[in-house]
Amino acid sequence: MDDTFSILLDYNARMAPGMLVFTLCLVLLPLRAVGIRIALYIAIFILVRDAMTPVGLWNVEGLRIGFYSDGAVLALLGISSVLGVAFLWFVERDMRALLVWQKGNLGAGLAAGLGAGLVIGLGAMSLSGFSPRLTDFAPGFVAGLVVLVYGGNLLEEVLFRGYLQGRLETYVTPVRAALLSGLIFAACHSYLALTVTDAGWSILAFTAVEGIACGFVRLRYGIWAAALTHGTAILLIAMPMM
Repeated sequence: MDDTFSILLDYNARMAPGMLVFTLCLVLLPLRAVGIRIALYIAIFILVRDAMTPVGLWNVEGLRIGFYSDGAVLALLGISSVLGVAFLWFVERDMRALLVWQKGNLGAGLAAGLGAGLVIGLGAMSLSGFSPRLTDFAPGFVAGLVVLVYGGNLLEEVLFRGYLQGRLETYVTPVRAALLSGLIFAACHSYLALTVTDAGWSILAFTAVEGIACGFVRLRYGIWAAALTHGTAILLIAMPMM
């Protein structure tokens, strides 16, 4: 328990100065400054994500992700991300129209999202090895990991495939917006790949493929399906089962 409290305290303490500055920027900016606000929210997400590395909440090696072993901590992070989505929905009224949650048949969209996530995740697993088995993990860890990957990546998809891709569609064609959202998504992993960790080009390649796939899933089916694609792919590379 002491270790868990210590790691969460360290995590929040590391983020606090940056979060304070970002918050002041958002408070001073009018709600109608949509483009700048989107950029700031993405920057906040990068801070929150990359601060996980030095405190030991996760580690990234090539195409494999290892998360902190306490499932309750992982679940708390995932729930916090879902609360972040709710916060954005209630606060950013001028950006609600950018959030295309569903297009077409919901069942078909979720099936397509799951299928795309499985293809991406299994492809990455095949390159990095298929171990350990699912049975090697404690049930509490597995449950917490599921909450984290789907909750956390829902927030990420709201930012990139909701706000960013929706905003880009006002300037370029929907297809180009999907490509751009994927490439910008990969570019926003440059710090994680090249400075925060030593994962290198493999993370950039993976996130480019993943981001572009999510962009086209969002284009056809909406954010829910894209979040399923993203979460499933990350779940597989964080918890290989063969």
